[in-house]
Amino acid sequence: MSPADLDARAAFAASLAREAGALALRYFHRELAYTAESKGEQQDWVSIADRAVESHCRARLAGTFPDDAMLGEETGGALADNAWVIDPIDGTLNFVHGVRYWCVSIVFIERGVRQIGAVYDPPHDELFFATRGGGATLNGRPMHVSSCARLDRALVMLGYVQRHDLEAHLRLRAALVTAGAEVKDHGAGALMLAHVAAGRFDAYVEPHMHPWDASAGVLMVDEAGGRTLPYPGAHGLRAGGAVIASGPALYERLHAMAGW
Repeated sequence: MSPADLDARAAFAASLAREAGALALRYFHRELAYTAESKGEQQDWVSIADRAVESHCRARLAGTFPDDAMLGEETGGALADNAWVIDPIDGTLNFVHGVRYWCVSIVFIERGVRQIGAVYDPPHDELFFATRGGGATLNGRPMHVSSCARLDRALVMLGYVQRHDLEAHLRLRAALVTAGAEVKDHGAGALMLAHVAAGRFDAYVEPHMHPWDASAGVLMVDEAGGRTLPYPGAHGLRAGGAVIASGPALYERLHAMAGW
């Protein structure tokens, strides 16, 4: 793909993230009515808002880059040489409870390589953005990962959802706490990864993330000078995989503790 084609998609990704976020925010503020429902797994939520935002993204993409494929969290889709992977609302549990920690996540992947990532936080009007080889920005300002080199000074995000092995999660959490880390989970993986890229959090660790949750944020951490576990791993993009993302000084210690 030519640089001009990538530039056009980068501009589109930034614009679409803000558009989608503005629509989601109308639902969040109850300007548009919605109901929340369970997908079947414990504490796994979806809403009319998720579906409406994803539908908007799909329509915009079809009208702008009709030959590109799209994989969305709510309605699935295809992967191809040029593919968009989109989570319309990451952090739906927070969203439906009125908690201001959720985002829109968009990534463009060319022949398996992450090229463009956008994570937009509508309640705080923050657009985290990255292009492969072009660095990472927050509302246009360069982002850099944390330089923290000690776990007893680190703020580590440890993601957990019901499909993860609870005992393994508790063992890793105990090891991190014993090492002195402050360990939290704010419930929106894409946004937590973006905050690692911005240097607000020192690391993010989770045994499995779906591609719509992880892909944009992993690109941002890489472009902000961090280190990440190769993603998605052996089973391919649709299957997702484990995530470790941090500043360079903490990565090896976290990798060894996680054992992935």
